[in-house]
Amino acid sequence: MKSTQLLQSKAYDYLKDLILNDKLEHGVIYSQKKVAEELGISKTPLRDAVLRLEQERYIDVYPSKGFMIHEMMEDDIRETYQIRNAIETFCLKQLVADLDSANAQKCLIDLRTKIKLQQNLIETNGSSEEFARIDYEFHKGIVEFLGNDAMLHLYKEYMHRIFWQNVLSFTREGRMQETIREHQGIMDALEKQDGAELEKLLNRHLSVAENINLELIKEKPRML
Repeated sequence: MKSTQLLQSKAYDYLKDLILNDKLEHGVIYSQKKVAEELGISKTPLRDAVLRLEQERYIDVYPSKGFMIHEMMEDDIRETYQIRNAIETFCLKQLVADLDSANAQKCLIDLRTKIKLQQNLIETNGSSEEFARIDYEFHKGIVEFLGNDAMLHLYKEYMHRIFWQNVLSFTREGRMQETIREHQGIMDALEKQDGAELEKLLNRHLSVAENINLELIKEKPRML
């Protein structure tokens, strides 16, 4: 039993690492048999790992075919933005309360730097994927300030769910420029320590992003 659990854990960690590091392609069905062979394990521990990852909504399983990266649904988007809003709002309040500290000032500099990187990107290659990665780092930076590892871990897992949706959203004309303006507004309210305005701007920023993602979900063809 212990050996089986170790193999299951090995398979789970292996697949989750591939997913979190974007080493599995979206829309591609992967064979459980082939993955088991790659790991040198039997199908049973791999199957258990796959079921666990399916329950956590990292992947979707297609009987007799294999599995693929989880296809986002409307409920996933809504849930993710509810979690994001709750965590980011809380962290921004803590940042405002501690704004005069050295850590808070460093955080402000880092956030402003991310905005500059986004602006420079628009002026060069305009890659929506690179823009989305900087966007992720901007928002993650707000959460990292708190120093709460458990909250950061939860935040990263939810952000990962929608990363590729965000990449697609940034291909919409003007959305990258609009995002920069929204980020700048958040920073201005933060530096003025205007908590009410800050919460309003963050809610609006996340609401716009959520609605775009919901529209994209409706446009996306479904796997049969």
